[in-house]
Amino acid sequence: MLRNTPEHWGLITRSLHWLIAAMILVQLPLGFLMVDAYDAWQAGHGDPALVMRLSQAHNTNGFLILILVMLRLSWRLGNPSPELPGALLAWQRFVARVTHIALYALLILFPLSGWAALSAYDGDFPIYFFAWDNVFRLVPQATPGSPFNSDLYGEIHETCWKIGAVILLLHISAALWHEYIRRDGALSRMWRG
Repeated sequence: MLRNTPEHWGLITRSLHWLIAAMILVQLPLGFLMVDAYDAWQAGHGDPALVMRLSQAHNTNGFLILILVMLRLSWRLGNPSPELPGALLAWQRFVARVTHIALYALLILFPLSGWAALSAYDGDFPIYFFAWDNVFRLVPQATPGSPFNSDLYGEIHETCWKIGAVILLLHISAALWHEYIRRDGALSRMWRG
């Protein structure tokens, strides 16, 4: 079944969920590698071609995550979400809903803040989407003394991964708790429908 039902997640929702999860697993280490390569290049002993390849991969993956999250949100608006397990207490339902809202917000803010950081950068650094190296700027290029500079958006981007790591850990822990402690099939529903 492609669509969600009140009891099960449909194939499209499950596919988007796991595809985005896999892309995040690639994106995070790729981001750290990119920053390390850039820092080495700035210090005078790095490989500029490596910086550009890692930037291209990180930028492209970030844009794809943003596109897939927007598709998933659009799909979710037209498809009912299955009911949460019936035995959950009110506070558990509240935490589940807040966690999902926070994950969606971060999955939008995270790539947008990275895009803004590149856009505001006062040097000549390309913004990639696959081989296209001239993606439009999300915000204006910063002028000297501007508070809305690449560093500000970079701090937002860094804060997103720190907060996101905590929320993602909560999400994964809850899924495992449901599957292996409560045994209510919450994780199985996302895996098999």
